Amino acid sequence: MTKPSSSTILLVIAFLVSSVAAANFYVGKNAEQAKRVWAEGQIEIFKKQVSALEEEREELSKAKTALEEQTGNLTKQAKVVADQLAQEKRAREALTTELAQIRKDSSQVKSQLEQERNEKEAITGDLTKAKQSYQALSNELTTLRQAKEALEKRVKEMLTARAKEAEQIVVTAPSGTTAAPKPAVGTPSKAGLEGKVLVVNREYHFVVISLGSKDAVTKGSRFGLFRNGKQIMTVEVDKLYDNMSAANMLEEEKKGSEVKEGDTVRRVS
Repeated sequence: MTKPSSSTILLVIAFLVSSVAAANFYVGKNAEQAKRVWAEGQIEIFKKQVSALEEEREELSKAKTALEEQTGNLTKQAKVVADQLAQEKRAREALTTELAQIRKDSSQVKSQLEQERNEKEAITGDLTKAKQSYQALSNELTTLRQAKEALEKRVKEMLTARAKEAEQIVVTAPSGTTAAPKPAVGTPSKAGLEGKVLVVNREYHFVVISLGSKDAVTKGSRFGLFRNGKQIMTVEVDKLYDNMSAANMLEEEKKGSEVKEGDTVRRVS
């Protein structure tokens, strides 16, 4: 039997080495491709998660903006109510001054007429004219009172209509989750009725609070004003609307400089 030559053996060895190298290259290439496919899958999953988080953040941002707009609208309405109440109080003071002057003039007229009646009965005609003048003044005062009451009624109707137009904004939770209900400001709770100070009028010593007839508030109800857990003042409701009230500071506690918008309001009686 003829032995294989050295060249043949070398060729066989070279063939085996090249076959092993080719097999290793193929296996390594397949493993690298599998790793790349897995990495691409992970990147795609991460992109989807990032997209979902961005959508959730956008929804939360929109909800925050909507709540800020609602708070701004309520504050604007409260300031309008405060301005109108201030005007009403100025008009009331003017009418009170005018009425006092009319009463003073009327008293002087009566005194003079009585004195003149005792001195001379001849001035009966003048007394009759003075009485007619007094009656005319009384009629004019009655007319002014009726006009004032009609104006107050129209202002109250307008404020009530504006309050009814306010809409509550509901925050929609992301799909797959349930949003916990958020209590509206002024909703009665176990700890008692609580709200916020919307407007402070230091000229006439009253505040507008975010609690109204819808919160079972009645005229004469008393509320404590709190800041940092400490009561700084007590107020009493004078004007009542659907979702807000005007409350006067008590005479013994008129410290307007201590009250600020945003202070907590809690019912005390």
